[in-house]
Formats: sequence, C-alpha cells, structure tokens
Amino acid sequence: MTDYQEDNRGRFHFSPRRGWMNDPNGMLHYRGSYHFYFQHAPNSLVWDTMHWGHATSPDMVHWEQQPIALDPAVHPGELWSGGGVVDVRNTSGLKDGDHDPIAVFTGTQGVRMFYSLDGGMTFTAYDEGRVIAQPSGHESRDPKVVWHEPSQTWAMVVWSDDNGNGADFFASPDLRTWERTDRYVADWLFECPDFTPMMLDGVVTWVLRDGRGSYVVGDFDGREFRTDWTEPCTLTVNPCGAGGHYYAAQSFDNMPDGRVVTMAWQGLNRGSVWTGNASFPVQQRLVATPGGPRVFSLPVDEIATLRTSTTSYDAQLVTPGAPLLTDVDATSYELEATFDVSGAVDGSFAFRLRTGADGSSAREITYDGAGTLDGVPLSPAADGILTVRLLVDRGQLAIFAAAGAYYACYNVDFDTTSTGNGLQLTTTAPLKLTSLTLHHLSSIWPTPG
Repeated sequence: MTDYQEDNRGRFHFSPRRGWMNDPNGMLHYRGSYHFYFQHAPNSLVWDTMHWGHATSPDMVHWEQQPIALDPAVHPGELWSGGGVVDVRNTSGLKDGDHDPIAVFTGTQGVRMFYSLDGGMTFTAYDEGRVIAQPSGHESRDPKVVWHEPSQTWAMVVWSDDNGNGADFFASPDLRTWERTDRYVADWLFECPDFTPMMLDGVVTWVLRDGRGSYVVGDFDGREFRTDWTEPCTLTVNPCGAGGHYYAAQSFDNMPDGRVVTMAWQGLNRGSVWTGNASFPVQQRLVATPGGPRVFSLPVDEIATLRTSTTSYDAQLVTPGAPLLTDVDATSYELEATFDVSGAVDGSFAFRLRTGADGSSAREITYDGAGTLDGVPLSPAADGILTVRLLVDRGQLAIFAAAGAYYACYNVDFDTTSTGNGLQLTTTAPLKLTSLTLHHLSSIWPTPG
C-alpha cells in the first residue's frame, strides 16, 4: 500500500494508490461530486490489461480513490479509453430508482456501453456488452459522447483509421441506438478525441481535439462537423505523444456552472508502487485573437483551497547579481508574477526552481529579449505587461502566461534531480517587477498516521 509520501509523487496532482494509470476516462459531475475514471492496471507498473480506475472529489482538487469501476473479469470487451455522461433527461429509459443513469462508453473495434444506477460507483453492461456503434476502418477506439442541445440528441466521436487518421461521428436520441452521420479525416487526429461546445463572442462553437492536444474549431449541427481550418493548433506549447508530459486530455460532462475543465495523463512520473499522474485541472475558454479563435487555459479557481500561506512582494527593480526570492524554501507552490517589459531589448530573466546551496537548480524558466518564454515565442501585452504563473509540485510543472494563451505542462523529476528547495528570480539586465505572489500549497493526500 502507500501513504502517498513517496519521493516524486505529486502533492496536489492525482496519482493512483498503486499500479499503472494512463488516459482520463468518463469524467463527469454528479450531485456535488466530480468523478474521474482512468485507464488503470492496478497490479502492474507498466501498461497491462486495462481496468477503469475511479476517484471522486468535491472540488476537482482533493481526490479520493474508489474501488475499480470497470473490471475485465466482470465487464465484457477491451476496456480502453472512453467518455461518460449523466443522462439527466432519462433519454435512455434506464432510470430505476432515485439516481439518474450514468453511461460510460469504451471498446476497440466497436463501442460498448456500461451504465450505473447508483451514482457512478458500479456499472452494468448494456445488453450484455453488445456493440452498439461500429466505427469505420480496421482500428477504432476512444469514444467520447456529448449532448447537442439544439437538436436534442447525443453525439459521439470515435477515433478510427478509415482512409487515414480521423474521427467518426454518430448521433443518438437515447444513448442506446446510434447512427453514423459523418467522418472528419485529418492526419494529425490520432486517438482520444474530445469534442466540446465552447462560447466564442456569445456563439456556441465546437472544438475537436485529439490525444496530443491538437485542435480545430468549427460548427456542428448534431450530425456533421465543419471547419475551414487546414492546420490545427495545440492546447499546450509542448505537445507530445502517449506516455509523455501531456496526453489524452478530456473534458468533464454535466458541469454545474457550464465551465469547460480538462485533465490529462502525464506519463513520465513514477515511483516504487505507481506509474503516471493526472495533470492539474485547467479551465479552458475560446478567445478571439488576431490569428483566429484560440483555446486559453488557466488553473481552476478551486486551487485556492490548497493555499496555506501567501507572501506578496512589492513592485521593484530587480538587478543583475541581486536575485529575488532567495529566502524561499518550498517544494509545492503556486507563483504569480507580472513584469513590465515594455523597454526590454537586451538581456533575460529566469525563475530558477529547486535551487541548492551549491548554486545548482533542477529547472530554469527563462524569458529573453527575443521574446521567448522557456524557448517558445511569446509576445507581451500591447502595454508591455507580461504575466507568468507557475504551478510547481514534486514531479510536475505547469507554466501559464499571457492570460492563458501560453500553457505548458511537464513532468520534472524535482525530487531526484534537485539539491535543495530554494527558488530564485534572476536577471541579466534591470527588470521591472510590478507584482509577485507566492502561495504555498498543501497536500491533497491524507496525513500519514
């Protein structure tokens, strides 16, 4: 077992009690609880026979692992990635008792449905596990289902390899009977599609994304998806494949406040009894930019429940050879900083994370005069103001900037590569700091003992 205190296990990022985890599955909100299902091999530290693990939370931040939700010894089919919905309208006709039916969808080379009548804790195979939707192509997997309000129907998107990578679209009035209505073909679209309605200037717009976080924006009438995008954008500035820093992000269904919130699999974090963790949940919104609509990401507001102490620093000029924050000792924290770089032409500044007495650091995040943050182009606002926000945990690092236009998500082996818990803000030229706040963050895990 575990007390959740192993080296490199994130203090505010979910990881399984033991065993392997990968893709988020069937994420939803139901009657005050958030449900996070995930690909899980409970008795292995590597990918193995897939189960659906399960965790619940009152706030998307503090998670408690629950018993296995889908078990191959009980539930038929290959239990690979998929989505879940709350059937609050009882379109399925499956309701029996007080709870709304919760339906989850999974399967390779054909989609199967499992439903719960006890609030998402246990599941029954619909029609003994019969395939209810058959995608095109030789290979298919990862169904995601969403309600389409204008047509009062359910929509399903499934990855398949028919004539190249792409997604099949299905429509259903009742979650049980499905009609294939469209196919979107794109070389970039591989695995784990997520399909989300998002508001853009007061208009419902649809975002189709894949496992790497590549996405396009378009219109959807309940049956067909249309976009004039010829190339995708990416949710993170560091897209990577399965098993990397960020993969298979999925959005929550049935959110009580209409927010779009996603979590992803981070596959490079591991310990003696577990492998893999989930990214910290981010709220996403669609923003009109000069380059077209873009998805912006920021940590969910519920992160405030983790803050144990806060230190604020006054506006000041940071100079070369006089680093700021040298008195900080921290392993898990949130940092928010604002700079005036309107006059910056030469030089650079950097956050040096987990510094030691010998002057070393485990990771540096640098903004330079060429206008790059951590090596990625980033222009400050028109008034020359640059905002940077960091989430730093034992094995995880998230970087947000420019109100969420910039989002990077990493696994970093802080606990095995660093020699200390220090922090520094250094600069090679005079730097105008306008504000800086450091929040120490508590652990989401039970106190040992």
